[in-house]
Amino acid sequence: MPATPPPFRVHEPDTAGPIVVEVPHASLVVDELAARFTRVPERALAADADVAADALFGDVTLEGAALVVATASRFVIDLNTAPRVPTPYEDKLPYGLREVRRRSASGEQWLESAPPRAEVERRVRDVFEPYHAEIAARLAEARARHGAAILVSGHTYPDVMFPGAADVVLGTRRGESSAGWARDAVAEVARAHGLSLALDDPFPGGHALERHARRDEGVHALQIEIARRLYCDARTLALRPDDVARLRGFTRSVIAALTSAAAR
Repeated sequence: MPATPPPFRVHEPDTAGPIVVEVPHASLVVDELAARFTRVPERALAADADVAADALFGDVTLEGAALVVATASRFVIDLNTAPRVPTPYEDKLPYGLREVRRRSASGEQWLESAPPRAEVERRVRDVFEPYHAEIAARLAEARARHGAAILVSGHTYPDVMFPGAADVVLGTRRGESSAGWARDAVAEVARAHGLSLALDDPFPGGHALERHARRDEGVHALQIEIARRLYCDARTLALRPDDVARLRGFTRSVIAALTSAAAR
């Protein structure tokens, strides 16, 4: 039986601060077991990934944040969406009634039918839950050490699917997942870097915020979406190194600002 690779890698800061950054959608890897049921065209893997999100957030450790990066493609399991295992009733439906079809952002069809129940359960057990358990443990450690903790969920988005959206979209689940001071700290950094910023539109924040935010216990969570147009070619997805470096400076500054705000 092929082994499932570890579902994440962690980049440690020299001195741990109150912030944990997670990047759930940058990977292009579909493990051998998942590939038996999920055959994804190479172009779709890249088009539906958060292109280079791990690189854009790559300097956050320099400001004391732990960086947790998923090693499985979202085509294995979407770590920012609550998983749903098929029910026994659905397993008994005729094939045509439980057929699932999916298309990627690039237009390729990647899923003809849902994986069997046992395979979905494996992905939840071996990929989804360990990933979120690591985030939860890191946040608990940060809160115990600093009295508060902040999760930053790092993403990028394809402009073609969201024309007119801001350079940076800050998700707070309509204010439920973080305090106003955290939102204001990110907004101030965006202005200083000449980036337009929208709040919760069109990305209010996904499962990571819903699962890990505990404002009444001092655990806040934010989702940051960065527009691809700022750093890569829309058609080829080729990166522009100078723009990547500029955005690395932006995300690093966000962590510094949030760390300072959390200490007040």
